[in-house]
Amino acid sequence: MVAPFDPTDFRRALGHLPTGVTVITTTDPFGRPVGMACNSFMSVSLKPPLVMVCVGNTSSTLVDLRRSGGFCANILGSGQGQLCRQFSVKEIDRFAGVRWTDSAAGPELCDAIAWMSCSIDVEHVAGDHVVIIAEVTGLRVNPDEPEPLVFHCGTFGSFREIVEPLAAGAASRPGVGGYSRASSAGPGTAGQAAS
Repeated sequence: MVAPFDPTDFRRALGHLPTGVTVITTTDPFGRPVGMACNSFMSVSLKPPLVMVCVGNTSSTLVDLRRSGGFCANILGSGQGQLCRQFSVKEIDRFAGVRWTDSAAGPELCDAIAWMSCSIDVEHVAGDHVVIIAEVTGLRVNPDEPEPLVFHCGTFGSFREIVEPLAAGAASRPGVGGYSRASSAGPGTAGQAAS
C-alpha cells in the first residue's frame, strides 16, 4: 500500500531533482514577443532531433505557442537568475529591459548558453499540463560557453565540473564535484513551467 501524500509533499520531493532552466519564447498574433520560464525542458530523440516542454494548461503563453506552431528555447546561463525570475511573473511585460534578437522561431535572449528553434510536432494533455514534443529545426551555441543556470530546492545555482575522474563511491567523498547554490526564488514548481 502506498502512503498518502499531498501536493506540497509532491512538490517538495520533485524539488530535490536539479534541473536546467530555459525561457521559451514565441510571438503573439501582433508579432509582439512573449515568453515563459521553464525548467521542464529536455531532449527526447537524436534522430529526429526532438525536445519536450511542459506548459501549464491555463498558461496564456500556451495559446501563443499553439498559434505560432513553434518556439525558441533559450537555455540560460548561471548569471541569468534574475532574467528567469522576470519570466516567471504573471501579468507584467516580461521583455521589459531584456536584451534579445529576433529569430523566425521566437526571440533569442542575449547571453544565453544556447538557442534552439523548435517546430511543434505533437502535444499530449497530462494532468494540469500539456506536454509538447517539438522538432529542433536549428540551433546555435554561445561560443563563450558560460556555466548553466540550475534550479534545485527552490534556489538557483550552477554546475561545477568534477576535478578528478568519477570512480565508484566518489559521490560519497566530500569536495568532489557538485552543485553550488545561490539563494533566490525559482521559476515555479520544480518540473513545471511558469505560465
